[in-house]
Amino acid sequence: MVRSVPSVILLAALLASCSQEQKRADPDEQRDPAVVDALSDPLMADPDLATQNRGGSALSGGGPASGQIPLLSRGPEEIEAAKQAALVLAGGAISSAPAASARSDTSRRDGAITADALAAASELVSKGCAGKLGYSFVWAARLAPALTPFPRGHVQEAAGSDDPACRIRVVNYLTPVEPAAVVDFHFAMAAKGKLQPRHTREGDDDVISGRGYAVFVRPAQGGLTQVDVVSAGL
Repeated sequence: MVRSVPSVILLAALLASCSQEQKRADPDEQRDPAVVDALSDPLMADPDLATQNRGGSALSGGGPASGQIPLLSRGPEEIEAAKQAALVLAGGAISSAPAASARSDTSRRDGAITADALAAASELVSKGCAGKLGYSFVWAARLAPALTPFPRGHVQEAAGSDDPACRIRVVNYLTPVEPAAVVDFHFAMAAKGKLQPRHTREGDDDVISGRGYAVFVRPAQGGLTQVDVVSAGL
């Protein structure tokens, strides 16, 4: 019986060791509960966007690969909520933008498949500055207030630079709101910000532009509206 005591002690030690290993093997016990909840949620992607031909997108392929994105809500309630939020941002009223003052058969953004190329094609920045862009969704939040995306807009890609000589923002987003309302919003916001906007038509794009900025608005697949915002020095 005396000789069995070490065996009991050894067994207890082994059980304690296994218990510790199980705890170490369960990383969720070491995580913040909010992080665990987030990681437990399924990643989502909008099937309409996943299969969309982005060949004409001004920003497709320009930045690093991005992860899955949440579904873009596009029902009537979502559209109405977005429009109401737009009214608040614009100060309570949004007048119709004036008719396009000039028209051309092609758009400056046609064929620009990276943010660098769009920045250069917009004629707002030099090619040397366009090459300094860094890609991050944070640049969408750093747009001048007068160029902010339509409320509840779904940012696809964003790039920019805070180089003193090359202060640039390039943002691409989608919204379920119809193009005409998006044009009116961007014109109203630019006017409110004293950016002296003008409305022109270039190919498939309605363009709201002024000194140091251009906003390209066009219909996209699935009843969506695609918008590219470019600014330099703002």
